[in-house]
Amino acid sequence: MVKVFITSLTALVLSLAAVNAQTGPINAANYPPPNQVPDINSAQVQTWLKEIDLTGVPPTHLNVPDAPGGAPDCAKITPQNDCYSVCDECKTSEDITTCGLPNSWGVTFDDGPSAETPRLLDYLKTHSIKASFFVIGGMVVQHPDILRREVQEGHHLAGHTWSHYALTSLTNEQIVAEIKWTEKAVFDVTGLKLKYMRPPYGDINNRVRFILKKLGYIVVDWTGDAFDTNDWKFDDGVSAATLLAAFTKSLDTYVAGDKSTGFYCLEHDRSAGTVNLAQQFIPLGIARNITFHNVPACQHDASPYQAGSAPGNTTSTLLPTSTISDTPRPAGSATSTPSGSATSTPSGSRTPVPTGSSANLVKSMSITSAFVAIAFGFLFV
Repeated sequence: MVKVFITSLTALVLSLAAVNAQTGPINAANYPPPNQVPDINSAQVQTWLKEIDLTGVPPTHLNVPDAPGGAPDCAKITPQNDCYSVCDECKTSEDITTCGLPNSWGVTFDDGPSAETPRLLDYLKTHSIKASFFVIGGMVVQHPDILRREVQEGHHLAGHTWSHYALTSLTNEQIVAEIKWTEKAVFDVTGLKLKYMRPPYGDINNRVRFILKKLGYIVVDWTGDAFDTNDWKFDDGVSAATLLAAFTKSLDTYVAGDKSTGFYCLEHDRSAGTVNLAQQFIPLGIARNITFHNVPACQHDASPYQAGSAPGNTTSTLLPTSTISDTPRPAGSATSTPSGSATSTPSGSRTPVPTGSSANLVKSMSITSAFVAIAFGFLFV
C-alpha cells in the first residue's frame, strides 16, 4: 500500500517537473555565461563529474586552437594516433557521416537558436521540411521560445556544446561541463534530454569520443567537405554566388552517382546571411528531386532523445508556452546583392504558442491529472 502511494507521489513530482520544463521561464543567472567554457569547479559540474566513470579514458593531449574558441591549428598539433577527425581526417564506425536513406539530404543546422532562426522555421514550414538543429547551450538560454517552437513544429534537437570551443582543446572535465550544461538548458526548456550531438568544427578524437559515449551521445558529422556549404564564409565576405556554385557542383556529382545513401549537409542558422543562403541551397535539392530528412529519419530512430518525447516521435505531445519574447531582429547585414547572392526575405508570421489563460489551462490539466493519480493511490492505502 505504501508502495502504491509512493508511486503516485512520484507521478505528481514528475508531472510538475514536466510542466515546469515546458512552460517555466529561464533565468540566465542559473547558467554559465554564454560563449565561455563553463567553470568546472561549480557545484553543479562537480556533481555531474561524480556521476560519471571516466576510468579508461584515453590520455589527454590538448590540441592548440588557432584562436581562443577557434578551430585547432593543425600546424601546431603533433599526431597522437588517436583517430583525430580534423587534422588526420580519421573517422570511426561510430561516427555518423551519411544519411541512411537513399537519394536523401540530411538537413542539419548548427549554432542556433538565434534571432534569425524564426525566418528559417517559416521557410522550412512552407516546404514541409523537418530539420535537426544542433544547438549551443548559451544560445538556448537566450532564445528559449525559439527552441520550443522548433520542437512544436516537429524538428529535432541535438547538441553543439555550450560555448562552441573545440573539444579536443579542452580537459575531460571541461568537456563534461560543455555537454551537460547544454543538455540541462535544453531539458529545462523542453523536457527533452539530448541524444545526438555534433562537435564544433567536427573536432573529435578518441578521448572525446570516449567521454561523449559515457554521457550517452551519438556523434553526427557531415558528409565530407563536399557537403560543407561554407555558408559561414558569407559573413566573412565570400560571395553567395561563389558558395552556391561550389555546392551546386557537389549536388550534381551526388545525383550522378548511385545515391544509395544520403548525405548530411552542414549549414548554420546563426545569422541573416546563413539563413538567407539556406533558402537558396534547399531549392537546388528540390530541383534535383532529392528528399529531405532530419537525423532521426535518416537513422531510422524512433526514440531520438535519451529521455522525453516530442511531437512526431512518440505519443506524448509537448505543449510549449511563451515566457520570454524572442522577436527576430531585422535582416540587417543580409542586404540585397547581385544575382546569385544571398537576399533578405520577409520574416513572415510566427506560429503562436499558448500564453496567458491557454498556458494556465495546460498547466492546470497536468497538475489535476497528477493529483488524480495520488487520489487513486490513496484508495489502495
